[in-house]
Amino acid sequence: MAPLSPLGWRRTACGNCRSPNLRSFLDLGASPLADAFPETDAPELAYPLELAVCTDCWLVQLMEVVPGSVLYDGDYGFYTGASPSSILYFSEYAKWAMDRFGDQAHKLTVELASNDGTLLRHFARAGCPVLGVEPASNVVPSDLPTVVAPFGRRVAADIFGDRGPAGLIIANNVVAHVEDLDDFLGGMYDLLAPDGLAIIEVQYVGDLLTGNQFDHVYHEHRSFFSLGSLATTLAARGLHVLAYGFTSAQGGSLRVVASKRRSTQVAPESEEWLRSLSAYDGFQGRVDRVRDRLLDLLRQEKRARRTVAGYGASAKSTTLLNYCGIGPDMLDYVADATPAKVGRLTPGTHIPILGPDDREPDTYLLLAWNYLAGVLRRERDYMQRGGRFIVPIPVPVVL
Repeated sequence: MAPLSPLGWRRTACGNCRSPNLRSFLDLGASPLADAFPETDAPELAYPLELAVCTDCWLVQLMEVVPGSVLYDGDYGFYTGASPSSILYFSEYAKWAMDRFGDQAHKLTVELASNDGTLLRHFARAGCPVLGVEPASNVVPSDLPTVVAPFGRRVAADIFGDRGPAGLIIANNVVAHVEDLDDFLGGMYDLLAPDGLAIIEVQYVGDLLTGNQFDHVYHEHRSFFSLGSLATTLAARGLHVLAYGFTSAQGGSLRVVASKRRSTQVAPESEEWLRSLSAYDGFQGRVDRVRDRLLDLLRQEKRARRTVAGYGASAKSTTLLNYCGIGPDMLDYVADATPAKVGRLTPGTHIPILGPDDREPDTYLLLAWNYLAGVLRRERDYMQRGGRFIVPIPVPVVL
């Protein structure tokens, strides 16, 4: 068991509305950092993974907060461009944004948490002035201007002074990662031009609950939003939802367009169920059932003398493998195409990570299950040769 770290701190109040009325509903024990892939078998520090919902504003949030200086310490292991499905998704995303908001994009497009530039590069190629902001220095590309720092009001003021206001701010899968919502969203407000727009995409908490997506719970993901809780959180910092839609990203995501202009946009009636404790109280039991069923399937594979490997050393796999207790005795290795991960070990469980073409097992445990459709297309020949996939979420099945 990895030792507990003293570096995190535990919430006593909601990260949005400051209410003390937090109701815990999911406890996944202690887990190592999801994107820190070790090179040796030395034990890593672990931090509690516990979810709670605020019964005043209904924001779902992680109770233990790990500082950003620990999460993004120069050995961060997530690269957007390593996923073929992400490359396609962000290509379509960029076209959608430029078709609708081209005027704003051509003033200045700033992407917060720009990672390796997979999305922002499309705007640069279209002739838009661009700037990325990214706290993890090791993933920053050399071909795009990037501020290497956590975003907040200070960074926003520096950008505003150097380049002026942003016509378009893009924040994909980052608002959910924020430690200080006041500082981050206040910075967005400060940087945005009066007629500017912000596009914000977050995993949708309704899909997390109904889809048993507990592996999305890791220390980078500090908040989990509904449309109602996101709109409330933004409005408290001067940003207002103008439009919203749902996408397939991350197993189900919410995308909103926001501005400084006031809007009458409200959460749909279909979200009423998310403002009741009954939506959250059964989640722990469903998660435990997924764990037990998955372990049964893996034991069956071993009894049948099939070789089993993981497919995709994703961040979410850290939570799934550690909570389920899946180690090298159940998975021979994990295959991943990210060069920075190959030759390393999975966090906590220490399963070797190999390149995707090094071996071919009888069965893969699909750790990147949210890319199921794309994986099955790419691995058609493998399945025709008799290869099998265990898909763990929402309910473990064998394909």
